[in-house]
Amino acid sequence: MKNNEIDHRSRLLSGLASAMSSKRYQDITIADIASAAQVSRRTIYEYFPNKDACFLALAEQTSQTIMMEMAAALDDSKTWPELVHDITDAYLRLIDAQPQLMKVLYVELGALGEAGVAMRHQVASQFAGFLQLQIDALRARGEPLQPLDLAMGMAVVAGVNELILYALNNQGDYRLMELAPVAEALILRLTTAL
Repeated sequence: MKNNEIDHRSRLLSGLASAMSSKRYQDITIADIASAAQVSRRTIYEYFPNKDACFLALAEQTSQTIMMEMAAALDDSKTWPELVHDITDAYLRLIDAQPQLMKVLYVELGALGEAGVAMRHQVASQFAGFLQLQIDALRARGEPLQPLDLAMGMAVVAGVNELILYALNNQGDYRLMELAPVAEALILRLTTAL
């Protein structure tokens, strides 16, 4: 993609995210996205065939941003518990920084039918794979960890995401960053050698 195309695409995704801060996803129109992105409706259709395609692209971009932040939290000198703490902290802080957007992504993605379920699976697989890679690297260095297969990694990701969704839906009752010890304990219990 050329820089101009990347800029337009990024503006469209930001426009959708902005529109979702004030409207329910179902109520957002192409005109709302165009207005928030300050582009014509025709420009949107040059990049996305419809609103749902734009939403799927936003979900993918958001997960890539979170993955990059989690990767930036890695430090080869740290132990597995320290890394789990840093990775969990980075993950939750990014979600906590944009709770409305993340709530919509968690809830509405599943409502997009097969395409939404496929995107949810893709994102969960990426996060599970990320955990697997870290565990494999530490095991290779001699740290006593249980291997984590993809199914177990997906279960961990699903469990943590359900806790996050609960917190996002019940903001008054449960603060998102308070989930960190629970998420860390879950990961550590499944991966620490007995």
